[in-house]
Amino acid sequence: MSTTIPQWPGLLRTEIQHADFSVHGRDIIVNRVEIGPEAPAIRHKHPGEEIIYVLDGTIEYTIDGREPITVQAGEGLTVPAETVHTAVNTGNGPAVELATYVVEKDKSFLVLAD
Repeated sequence: MSTTIPQWPGLLRTEIQHADFSVHGRDIIVNRVEIGPEAPAIRHKHPGEEIIYVLDGTIEYTIDGREPITVQAGEGLTVPAETVHTAVNTGNGPAVELATYVVEKDKSFLVLAD
């Protein structure tokens, strides 16, 4: 059963799946993330990889140590484990991504950064 988790204005995260992964000590979490044009850029990281597929719109990802990258619907991106990043909707309408996380078990999958 999925749950809807509002976090900040303009940002809506819906958990689709949360299950044990075949690698010992890891969980897999799948979220549908809606990012409105008004959503703030939240610097954060995850205790594992984030595999992103943009379903709708255009999103600019800023990953620490790299140049910003713009990803459009139908394109994907992987954010390395423990790497601080932001995601900002740069389009005119809503943006939606499917985010799959392979993270350390029993840790918060989203950690705010300074």
